[in-house]
Amino acid sequence: MKVSEILDNIDGGGLSLPMFQRGYVWTRPQVRNLMQSLYRDFPVGGLLLWETRAENVDIRSSGQVSASGKISLLLDGQQRVTSLYGIMRGKTPPFFDGDASAFAGLYFHLENEEFEFRSPVKMALDNRWMAVTELFEKGPSRAKIADLRSSSAYTEDQLEIYTERAHRILNVRNTDFPVQLVTGEDKTTDVVVEIFNEVNSGGRKLSKGDLALARIGGHWPEVREEMQRRLSKWRQAGFTADRDWLLRCVTALVADASEYEHLRNKPIVEIQQALEQSEPVIDCLLEATRTHLGMDTDKVHKSKQAFPVMVKYLANSGGDFPNDAAKAQLLHWYISASIWGRFSGPTETIINQDLAALRTDNPIEALRQNLIRERGNRTVGPENFNFNRTSARFYPLMHIMSRVCGAKDWGTGKTLPDHESSPQTSLELHHIFPKAYLRKNGYTANDANNFGNYAFQTRNTNIGIGARSPCDYMPEVSERQLGALESQWVPNDPKLWKVENYPKFLAERRHLLAEAANEFLSSLLAGNLPDAATSTTAGGLDAEEEEAILEELNTFVSARGLSSGELGYELRKPDSAGMPDADGDPILDANGETILLDLAWPNGLQDHFSEPVAVLIDEEPSVRIAANNAGFGKIFTDPEAFRAYVRELVGEDDEEVAEEAA
Repeated sequence: MKVSEILDNIDGGGLSLPMFQRGYVWTRPQVRNLMQSLYRDFPVGGLLLWETRAENVDIRSSGQVSASGKISLLLDGQQRVTSLYGIMRGKTPPFFDGDASAFAGLYFHLENEEFEFRSPVKMALDNRWMAVTELFEKGPSRAKIADLRSSSAYTEDQLEIYTERAHRILNVRNTDFPVQLVTGEDKTTDVVVEIFNEVNSGGRKLSKGDLALARIGGHWPEVREEMQRRLSKWRQAGFTADRDWLLRCVTALVADASEYEHLRNKPIVEIQQALEQSEPVIDCLLEATRTHLGMDTDKVHKSKQAFPVMVKYLANSGGDFPNDAAKAQLLHWYISASIWGRFSGPTETIINQDLAALRTDNPIEALRQNLIRERGNRTVGPENFNFNRTSARFYPLMHIMSRVCGAKDWGTGKTLPDHESSPQTSLELHHIFPKAYLRKNGYTANDANNFGNYAFQTRNTNIGIGARSPCDYMPEVSERQLGALESQWVPNDPKLWKVENYPKFLAERRHLLAEAANEFLSSLLAGNLPDAATSTTAGGLDAEEEEAILEELNTFVSARGLSSGELGYELRKPDSAGMPDADGDPILDANGETILLDLAWPNGLQDHFSEPVAVLIDEEPSVRIAANNAGFGKIFTDPEAFRAYVRELVGEDDEEVAEEAA
């Protein structure tokens, strides 16, 4: 089938995409390489089409359907066809879902015969750059050749060569793509999805959530937009989740189960109502965790898999907590599920167990008993704070305790939540023994980053303490701000403030933290709800250099039109194709902790069209090995090497890099 016929079929409604297809994800280098190959008459592969009737399938299109009702759906070739449509028509096709800038502004150099995307500085100095879309819209004479002739800078022989090259580009419309057809009444959507999974993306599979949304979207085309609107609202409030997570919450509401397959036979109106119902319920849960636990940053929500259960509990209670005691006890379960790794096993099985607990007379106690059967009736010990990564499960507990247990800032003497919101009073992670001071005295970075060495301070206080030794500044704090050191569970024995006693200091501080944690958790379990914070603080709780690097890398990627990565990605066993699998069992380290990757793109920087990527900062070799075994083909330990990879992926040339640096 010729390219021109393909585009005409799209315009006439005879060619579209099935709903289960993902959106457009190609980047500029891929578009450029496609046009370069077509110009040189290189093979670029064929198309796989599913021929059916429009009423038999869910279609990703807002355009018309052909009068005959017959339609061909692209199973393989979407990225190529969409790119060519965008270049030749100068607009997006009716089924488009993605970033149109990937194919906008393509130029061709008539002398060098190279395709490049618009670069104003470079192209202003050479008028032989021709806009490709304009060429398809106007033809060579009106698009460029007439301008070159009027300049008198080129001979007729040159102009003839340039004209011939322009016509070669136009002739791409006559390129014939080999077509294979999938036909037959036995080819249901489920059968075709299996075919699609086998032929697309190097064997990568659509997730269970993708398939469920594909079916729902056929009857409710706006479902993705409706979900994304809610997810964006929660992201702005500091809580990040994806559509699969929200769909799991909806499934729990509408089907009282975790598996997406239970949505297959549910009326669309029930799914719509469940999504509507989920929003205020999730709002209520996030407000409770923020207000009563101080969980105002995404990194401390380590057990988001618990939300479908809590959403169902609140829905069963009329959309709100029945009383403060129940709220305190559910928050106790949420924290406990996180610190003891309740959801470290098969997610669907565990959620189903907990949904069943909600059908008992005392649902919160039944949830707690499920946790005890799985993890034991445990109390927090000093060993649980003997970690050096803020990605560890007990870091959120330190965060919570600092916000709701009366921890005071060492500079102002006020409790941490009582500071007005400003950049100067945002909370930061403070090293009691400064890292540089410890390094000078022979301790490692891991020693310095031990939980026992963490406290939270306002930015001004953190800066004021600087690199002073505890022996220097702690006596001042003890004298000026009575009880401030003890409020953050710091040993009040000055001998332990000496650097030579640092290991003893850590041991005693971890002991004090464990005692305080058990007291706090016992109070919650007894139904005592912590007081609401009087105010919230601006900014995050961690000023660590590593955290800043990871955030900057995410910003760097997002600025180039690619998806943000996941901070603290929980590593799970790969699927049968050796690729990262969100539904796999967690991979544990030697201490029984789930291995977390600093920053990860399990589906690639181009969702499902480039290999999985991870960024690891100062990690042990065992983490890199585990990540590689779990399907992460590209692992970067150098931020600049990662940036270079991103620039190469999006086709960012040296000139653009120089402009960015300027």
